[in-house]
Amino acid sequence: MTRSSAVTVKDKVVVVGGGPVGALAALYTARRGYEVEVYEFRDDPNAPSASEGKLALIPVTISERGFRAVENANVPGLMEDISRHSLPVHARMVHTRDKNGDLKETSMPYSSNGDRIHIMQRTSIGQRILLALSKEPNARVFFDHKLVTCDLRNKTATFENFKWKPQDGGLMESTENMKVTEQTSKDAERTKSVTYDYIIGADGAHSAIRKQLMRETNVDYEQHYVDVLWCDFYLPPGPKGQRKLDEAHLHVWPDKERVFIVLPEVDGSARGGMVAPINEFRRLKEHPEELEAFFDSSYPGVIPDLLSAESVKEQFFRRDHLSLMSIKCGKIGWEDSCVLLGDSSHTMPPFYGMGMNTGLEDVRVFFEDFVDPAHRENVYSSINTFCPKGVTKAYTDYRIPDVQAMTDIATDHFEELKEGVPGPAVIARKKVESELQKHVPGLDYVPMYSRIVFGHERFSVALKKDAQQKLLFAGVLASLCALCVAMLVRAGAGVV
Repeated sequence: MTRSSAVTVKDKVVVVGGGPVGALAALYTARRGYEVEVYEFRDDPNAPSASEGKLALIPVTISERGFRAVENANVPGLMEDISRHSLPVHARMVHTRDKNGDLKETSMPYSSNGDRIHIMQRTSIGQRILLALSKEPNARVFFDHKLVTCDLRNKTATFENFKWKPQDGGLMESTENMKVTEQTSKDAERTKSVTYDYIIGADGAHSAIRKQLMRETNVDYEQHYVDVLWCDFYLPPGPKGQRKLDEAHLHVWPDKERVFIVLPEVDGSARGGMVAPINEFRRLKEHPEELEAFFDSSYPGVIPDLLSAESVKEQFFRRDHLSLMSIKCGKIGWEDSCVLLGDSSHTMPPFYGMGMNTGLEDVRVFFEDFVDPAHRENVYSSINTFCPKGVTKAYTDYRIPDVQAMTDIATDHFEELKEGVPGPAVIARKKVESELQKHVPGLDYVPMYSRIVFGHERFSVALKKDAQQKLLFAGVLASLCALCVAMLVRAGAGVV
């Protein structure tokens, strides 16, 4: 019996992209009983990669929104497994020099409630979600498959298999059930065409699915590059495996238009990122002899406490220098057969640590707030239909304002990171905010960072509330200033 005539067969879903967002979307799909195939451009994260040493890697943090999305996949042990392989941090440590030129550290807690973010190795979370997915009998994963074409109208996609294939050609029971094969046209088919009922584009900032969507319909699209580059640095542990930095902090070296960010990892090592203007990268590439002095001036203590000058130079020239950009899309879905999730629908700089968390939340919101309710409420919709009529448009109309707001928030946060330790006025404002949050809960006065990272309300709502709070704070400050002036005038009049 064919798929078209078998009314009892559930829809087939194809997910393009096997990173954390794509893997989680596939897991949500499989857990609901639909057939799902994942096609990932890169190789198996369990396998050694020849390009690993060169690629620029931005460390990831997972916070409340990401954890909630993973937990709601309802896979026994998955949440605990991810938590066990993450490192909780409660504050930012700002590294500077004092007036005497000595190294200075300033701890800045993320919240007054002791809330924490969790740091993970970049491949760790996706790897664990993929392992959970591999246990689903209705899920298949194909690594090293690049999307070549996608016909959204006829629901077909063609992939090129350029290096890897399932070991036995059957169901993948573990991500280790993959082997390297030097394929040629003589011993393997280079392309594979598949049909689907619904396709999910989770293929990152340079999404091929998004490009196809833009060919089919008008899409407002905005891409903005931040005028900086990112260079990845690996910081090994000490000779005896000891940590060189406090593991309870995310570490920041701010310096005007540049910043160095270091995230400790569970194995005692750390992963850092140098962020500096493009012209500075060019200058240092032309004058490598200036690297050590540049680090000493801009990121004091990194050399020699964390890295040798030789290691900094070697990594600076070996690693990719990654552009940072933001992307906004005015349309992230196509009829009732395609949706974009994660970086394919919104790309943001890493300064707020919310790119992956927002993508994971995309998955939860799409399924729990739109797909599932549509099945419960629409008695005319077949349970075999993955996405009932109108769901894709409803989701995109709802989600676009939120992800665009988060993109703006992440981009603007670079200014705070570069500032490092805020001035007295900002410190005073944060102190007042903390006291209001703690002692006047009915006011719902919550700092912006806490709303975004430790809360679950919509990003667009959080942004509006933050604007209202700023007006409220300005009004309170103006009233206090007016009161002080009045008291001074009264005291002066008394003296006269």
